Amino acid sequence: MDMFGFDIVSIILVAGFITFWGVVIILFVLFANKNPYLPRKYYNVRLLDREENDLGMRKGWVISEHKVKWFRIGLKGFPSFKGVEKDISIMETMNKKGEIEIIEDVPDKYEPENYTPKNIPITQKDAFVNDILSVVNDDAKEAFRMKINEAIEKHSRLVDLNTSRATKEYISQARREAERVKSDDFIYKYGPILVLIVAGLFAYLIIDGSIKAYQTTMASQGALMENGYKQIVEQCGGVFQPINPPKNDTQTKPNTGVQLPFLTT
Repeated sequence: MDMFGFDIVSIILVAGFITFWGVVIILFVLFANKNPYLPRKYYNVRLLDREENDLGMRKGWVISEHKVKWFRIGLKGFPSFKGVEKDISIMETMNKKGEIEIIEDVPDKYEPENYTPKNIPITQKDAFVNDILSVVNDDAKEAFRMKINEAIEKHSRLVDLNTSRATKEYISQARREAERVKSDDFIYKYGPILVLIVAGLFAYLIIDGSIKAYQTTMASQGALMENGYKQIVEQCGGVFQPINPPKNDTQTKPNTGVQLPFLTT
């Protein structure tokens, strides 16, 4: 389809092709942490409901944000890319199968607090229980032990993994340093310039494709019109002479010898 001498279909196809792949590349760069299809180390995360019914396997991977590592759980893939970031210490709950079991309290509520580990390790659990039972009579120790274990199992889901004080201080310090050095970050400083360069490249490719499509269209129209004029002239008994006759490059130039500079003949 032509309009004002331009092949509109070719221009749209070229522009659409360039725009599509440009958007794909930019999205891959901007959302690298949330994209579950990039080549990286993935971990198996088994999702359970509140009754511990299996909801299927999910992907988990380690991301870095402002120099702080988090564990992201991918809950939904393309095109929504839904997921939550949990503390990196959640990897300590990995079982012998290499799976991290996560309980979803409310379906489709994408908040970190809505997803808690099924098995939360308690530091020195046995020592903690024995310390409490040290003041209990021997006859009641087993009953108390069962009650304590039931209470731990019951309330373990209500609290998430607790990081140590040193880890929390490290995270806070890393965040403060990240804010201070943000101005020195390459992407932060030169990101807008790179975007402009990429946009300019896409614009150049679109314009170049449009010019080539225009030249091709004009050449086709010229050849078509010339052929039409030729048929009309020949039908009237004349001989058609093209405006721009093809050059005959087969003729050889006469040999005039070697021309010396600064000498006239």
